[in-house]
Amino acid sequence: MICAVSNAQPTLTATGINPVIGESYTLSSSAYVSPGNAGANQTWNLSSMSGTSQGLTTAVAPSSTPNGTSFPNSNIALSNSTSGSVSYLKTSSVSMQLYGTKAGTTLMIYSNPEDLLHFPFTFSNTYSDYWAEQFQSSGYTFYRSGTSTVTADSYGTLITPNGTYSNVVRVHYVQVYQDSVYIGSPSIITYNNDEYMWYKEGTHVQIATLFTLTSSSGGPFTGGSYVMGNVGIDNSSDFISASNLFPVPASDKVTIDFTLKENQKVVVRLFNAIGQQVETDYNADGIQGLNSISTDVACLPEGIYFAQIILNNTVAATKRFVVEK
Repeated sequence: MICAVSNAQPTLTATGINPVIGESYTLSSSAYVSPGNAGANQTWNLSSMSGTSQGLTTAVAPSSTPNGTSFPNSNIALSNSTSGSVSYLKTSSVSMQLYGTKAGTTLMIYSNPEDLLHFPFTFSNTYSDYWAEQFQSSGYTFYRSGTSTVTADSYGTLITPNGTYSNVVRVHYVQVYQDSVYIGSPSIITYNNDEYMWYKEGTHVQIATLFTLTSSSGGPFTGGSYVMGNVGIDNSSDFISASNLFPVPASDKVTIDFTLKENQKVVVRLFNAIGQQVETDYNADGIQGLNSISTDVACLPEGIYFAQIILNNTVAATKRFVVEK
């Protein structure tokens, strides 16, 4: 049984939500599940979401990307190591705006940027924003424009396969837009994207997303994603009070020291920089107090890796380390 938890009404701020250069995260794609109810002090149980890693996304300087000069107003870019896609943003104390994207060989450049969020943003806040962009596809020029209506429709506690998060704001994001293109004759394709995003102050990425996209050319198309790792998870502190990984960099093995609050079954998993598990699960019976686990990394190629400590099917800690030979 899921019990409601009383939450203070949270507020999203620029400092707490805008991405920061150097930070990274991995999202797992998922089939669509019910987004639950709107209103105050909700509990959304999205624990049935499941899917595969979308790879590591890192916030970088736009100038470090091949197409950065096409977005002179952008001050941060989100680059995905698996797909090669890049989103170009402008962040400020009052908003987070999208100036364009690069997906495959398609470069989408906004003539009027899209306001993804306004700050501060709290329950019942809402705004509408007109935006426009163009892009080339199959040799044709598409002109896309529309309006986004963004509403903080609820707040409460969010449960995902990754953990439980309190004081979360759900943002209902509705895009109504169209593509205009001339292919022998003028053609217009209309779209409606109905999307829910869950944000927690201090976590610089949406914790979960669910969407339903319909268009005049087909649909509905549905799906979602949730963040992996221990970003903003509340219940990890119920099981673990401290953790440490050494040496960094490592060449032969890494050792993880952690302090348990009670006896727990411990699972350790190693992932590479694009979110792929690189070793089989390491299972151990942890006892209350200080514990230590060592795992071999000599067979891993040089690069960046992440070690997850999983307790009661919850990621209690994630540690980043580097392998050098």
